[in-house]
Amino acid sequence: MPSRRKVGSVMTTEVTTVGPDTPFKAVALLLATWNISGAPVVDEDEKVLGVVSQGDLLEREAPHGLLKPGSRQAKRKAGAAFVADLMTAPAVVVRADDDVTVAAKLLEEHHFHRLPVVDDEGKLVGVVSRSDLLRVFLRTDREIRDEVREEVLLREMAMDPAALYVSVHNGIVTLNGTVERQSMIPVIVALIRRVDGVVEVRQTLQARFDDRDVSPTPSGPAGVLSRKRPAY
Repeated sequence: MPSRRKVGSVMTTEVTTVGPDTPFKAVALLLATWNISGAPVVDEDEKVLGVVSQGDLLEREAPHGLLKPGSRQAKRKAGAAFVADLMTAPAVVVRADDDVTVAAKLLEEHHFHRLPVVDDEGKLVGVVSRSDLLRVFLRTDREIRDEVREEVLLREMAMDPAALYVSVHNGIVTLNGTVERQSMIPVIVALIRRVDGVVEVRQTLQARFDDRDVSPTPSGPAGVLSRKRPAY
């Protein structure tokens, strides 16, 4: 079944990281030099401890503007000299085999620009950003059409791709033609919507046979005696 692209296929693997003992000024210089909004904080085993961002640095300089005055976090960041006291922990992370929709939802919920990507042991393997996720929708119309024909129609539905008219324009898939059964139409549409880069599906498909109200045939005798001759 076609599935959403995985985080591992769009993430950045060359990641700028810092340790918990990195000084405040070094972090500020690092973020400015690399023009990034934040960096994962990792230990000696590359396990993610948290994330330090430009927002964390600003909270350190003006804690009462962004944090509740008198709170433990405000007091900690107000006097922070090292990343261990500046970072936001625990970090919100995703795994490389998560669907990109999982990462997109977390970015939106937490208003983040990027997320650390970890393996099963919690070790950093990359970073995924909003711009990385947008690449999913930069697939060409031809790439989308080829996947619809080869993966959805031929492989999943066992249909001849030439049996239907398929066109893609700006990510909008248009289908026309005739299929064998009415129940196939919503399945085809659902599968196509899962293809990366598809924005919308428009279809005017017809069916040779309307099977929506047909009850499935029982696999064996139901409510009747077996036709087998009794043994004497």
